[in-house]
Amino acid sequence: MLKTLQTMCLAIVMLLGVAMPASSAFAADRVTLKDGSVLEGTIVREANGIVWIKVSVGGVEQERMLLPSEVKGVERNVSAGEKSAKTEKATAPTDKTDDAITTPVIVPSTTANSGVPRAMVLTMGDATNGNDMVGVYMTTHSVEQALDTIKQEIGDDGTGVLVLRINSGGGMLLEIQKLSDMIQNELKPKFRVVGWIEFATSAAAMTAHAIEEIYFTRRGEYGSCTGFRGNQFAPVEGYELEVVLHTMERISARGKHNPLIMRAMQIQQPLSATVKPDGTVEWYPDAKGGEIVVNRDGEVLSFNSLEAERVKFSRGTADTLEELTKAMGYNELNWVGERMEGIPWPVSKAEKAQMDFRAKTRDGENSMNSIFAKYQRNVAAAASEQDRATRSGLVGVARRELDRLEAIIRNNPRLALINFNGEENFRQLMEEERNRLKELMR
Repeated sequence: MLKTLQTMCLAIVMLLGVAMPASSAFAADRVTLKDGSVLEGTIVREANGIVWIKVSVGGVEQERMLLPSEVKGVERNVSAGEKSAKTEKATAPTDKTDDAITTPVIVPSTTANSGVPRAMVLTMGDATNGNDMVGVYMTTHSVEQALDTIKQEIGDDGTGVLVLRINSGGGMLLEIQKLSDMIQNELKPKFRVVGWIEFATSAAAMTAHAIEEIYFTRRGEYGSCTGFRGNQFAPVEGYELEVVLHTMERISARGKHNPLIMRAMQIQQPLSATVKPDGTVEWYPDAKGGEIVVNRDGEVLSFNSLEAERVKFSRGTADTLEELTKAMGYNELNWVGERMEGIPWPVSKAEKAQMDFRAKTRDGENSMNSIFAKYQRNVAAAASEQDRATRSGLVGVARRELDRLEAIIRNNPRLALINFNGEENFRQLMEEERNRLKELMR
């Protein structure tokens, strides 16, 4: 597996080399910013006045997202030395060589002028109520189940804004890759995906790292991603650590984040940075190379909102929908959903599904042992009951308890792994127990 991951990393390096422009003499796209600076490169996407442009900085290609409030003018196919050469809008590239470094291109069917874009907040974890564990309450399954509803509510042509509000203290490493794949391959091609960080540590931050556009609340935290083997006193090390480090390098590329950031969140990697006048950031794997000390020797990195915004990891800080709307560059957004007491944003149907999923998961966790105990009591009583009618009633109760167990697992298949060593083992157990009930009625 490690060799496979090393091969993937080599492939990423090779692809980056291929993607670099061969010569500055070719025609390029040009974006003039309101501060007077000019960026030249290739515009890969535009939506609602936002421009994504690939530029070469120090020989390394980077993709920058520019908000409408930053952009003064856009010129396309400008030859070297020309001052202005506006042409028709270039066709967005569609070739996809590696989803870890190439964000799927969205060609929206509507523009900002044809209506106010729709947006929703989708909560990923609820640490306030203790329903936040990645892999249990924050899962790929729950979001995939709501995907059709999300598309119905905000569209899937790239104009809809999907804000993932993350509030989780971490969880299972095995869920991170699945969540990252879902964000990269299922959400990004359909929506403008935004991370809104309330609290994201460990596996929650590692999941959010696939998102390019991240905002913090004022009290937001992000980082402390050291992995542990079952308890806080046994950190992952050796081969296991190398696998996780390589995995997060790949996920960092998906989110267009320098890999040193996540590495400093996983191990005691010193880190510093310099914010250049054009807004780009240079990162250094030590505490001395950059003007800003991001992580000291012997520490594991965790960002607060001020630190994250200072080094451009966060695009801005927002506590309310109004502040977030402005930070994203919009004058107005149509936040879909209904107002509910105690919740500071409209609750969409998709968000209500996430809330229900977490509530059912909590109920399932709390009741699973009692359900199984009740099942066993009724089976034991039925096995010793001579009267067929009475035995039938006991078997009927036992069947209903099995139905309840299966409903809990249907809502959240991850509970099958935690309680029954996997879905296949659970299905086999259910089949055996139902056959056992049939035998009791013969």
